[in-house]
Amino acid sequence: MSGIRIVLTVTEANPELYAALKEVPSRLRAERVRTLATLGLATIAGSVKPSVACAPPPPGEQVTNAPHVAEPQKPSGPKSKALSFAKSLGDEV
Repeated sequence: MSGIRIVLTVTEANPELYAALKEVPSRLRAERVRTLATLGLATIAGSVKPSVACAPPPPGEQVTNAPHVAEPQKPSGPKSKALSFAKSLGDEV
């Protein structure tokens, strides 16, 4: 098995990522970045749909008490284990 080594510095120039990683113990940060990257790739591939619950509604659109959240699709193949693990990490922070 071969690997790719990446040295990554995250600064306050990326405030969301910096804040998310600042609270994670240093020995677990690489795994968190791998998880976030896996989720990003799954989103780009279309197997995970981002939630629109956080986005403000367009002007003039009626707001309901229960925002629509897309049903997650069941992952299949090698991504399944990574996505399951990524979801479990989301509950810890």
